[in-house]
Amino acid sequence: MSYESVPGADSRVGFEQANRNIKGWYYYCFSSEPFIVSAVSTYVPLLLEQFARINGVKLHDHNAACEATDDKCVLPIFNGKWFIDTSSFALYTFSLSVFFQALLVVSVSGIVDKCYSISFKKRVLLVFGTIGAFSTWLVGTLKSDQYYTLAFLAVLGNCCYGVINVVGNSLLPVLVSCLEGTEDQAEVDIKTSVISGRGAFYGYFGALVVQISSLTLVRLSTNHDNLQIAILFVGIWWLFWQIPIAFLLQDVPFEAPQEASTFEWSNTGKYMTYGWKSLWESLKHAKLLKDVVIFLVGWFIISDSLTTINSTAILFAKTELKMTATNLIILSMLTMIMAMVGAVYIPRLLSEYLRLPLQRVLILIILWSSVIPLYGMSGFVFESIGLKHKFEMYFLAVWYGLSLGGLAAVSRSLFSLLVPRGKESTFFSLFNVTDKGSSIVGPLLIGLITDKTHNIRYAFYLLFFLLMASLPIFRELDVERGKRESRELSNMTTTI
Repeated sequence: MSYESVPGADSRVGFEQANRNIKGWYYYCFSSEPFIVSAVSTYVPLLLEQFARINGVKLHDHNAACEATDDKCVLPIFNGKWFIDTSSFALYTFSLSVFFQALLVVSVSGIVDKCYSISFKKRVLLVFGTIGAFSTWLVGTLKSDQYYTLAFLAVLGNCCYGVINVVGNSLLPVLVSCLEGTEDQAEVDIKTSVISGRGAFYGYFGALVVQISSLTLVRLSTNHDNLQIAILFVGIWWLFWQIPIAFLLQDVPFEAPQEASTFEWSNTGKYMTYGWKSLWESLKHAKLLKDVVIFLVGWFIISDSLTTINSTAILFAKTELKMTATNLIILSMLTMIMAMVGAVYIPRLLSEYLRLPLQRVLILIILWSSVIPLYGMSGFVFESIGLKHKFEMYFLAVWYGLSLGGLAAVSRSLFSLLVPRGKESTFFSLFNVTDKGSSIVGPLLIGLITDKTHNIRYAFYLLFFLLMASLPIFRELDVERGKRESRELSNMTTTI
């Protein structure tokens, strides 16, 4: 069944439910964003490094256990056949989780695209959200010698988040189209940008509350470096705050693509095949969707560098600057506060008030972000500056937070303008594969660099190069041309 306009339907009821759906979408951001922002970006990498150090040996003496925090240590894996830097263990785990996440989200996107019902998308959000929340919860119960189990649960949780991220992002253009007064394309663009920015704000606000609560829990615990209690709290938060989604997200009468249908378990295999088939079809239409390709190539680079900046900086702060868990949580809190500011005010100031194109706003954010690795590189030249002191990390947290928040709002809005109607999940899975899939490369390369040099500062060279490499790509983007291309492709249908 497709959800088409119903003659004589109560438009006021539809309008009220459309607004309830927007609120439900905000709860999706509020409940799940702390996982990626707090757990994946801060707690899990630190816990992986901590577990690796506890079970590790000294770099120059593999028969001596790793004891002092000043020791350069490696972790023996596969019965001592391979020794990796304790920081690299976290980076390699993240790369592996993104690889499996990419495979899963493309398969699930086919199911979500063929079943256009908002209620069905809601069920997908809740199922994978529950699995992800419980896997995060379990991390808080592990013993320090269970580093393989820790890596597995980190991979599982990240895979689940990848699915709900694709489904949640694909809901944005659908929900906006259900609002009254969205026939004018310029109005659609503004509403999409504003709602996306608010969603990012609520997500970062949730992450901030989690960080404050985690800081309190860690300081009250007998072990002031107890990151597991913070991760356990993230799992509980995710599980609890997704409950309102079940009541708020409901179907409303609207015109859906002709190929949309209700879900049938007997067609699950075909739906999953459809995800890969649609992805292949999207890639085959590269000439028609020139600007989508340009965006995704640029996004592959910028997303990789910005994501890796965070994990690199956190590990650098712990291993080189010897910052405590409390210090690092405060750093993350400061980042979240500035990300909230960036998510709301960067789109509003630069896009809505100054009327700068989203493309130009994105380029400005990239230039702003490049200062971070550049400053880290300066530590090779100067003795007293360039991330040589703990207080410098707080200034960079402010800088990075503004970049992160602005990028979250602007990138999602910009890409949604280029997505063909009826293929939102497929193209946002492509966006997610590009976004998270790029994160296979960055942490892997940083891990190899760290294993080779045992000095994570060298990673800043790679990060600065990646940011600069994305600039000429985004300058080639033509949003208006991309909108025309998406309308042409939306007239094409893919059969299974």
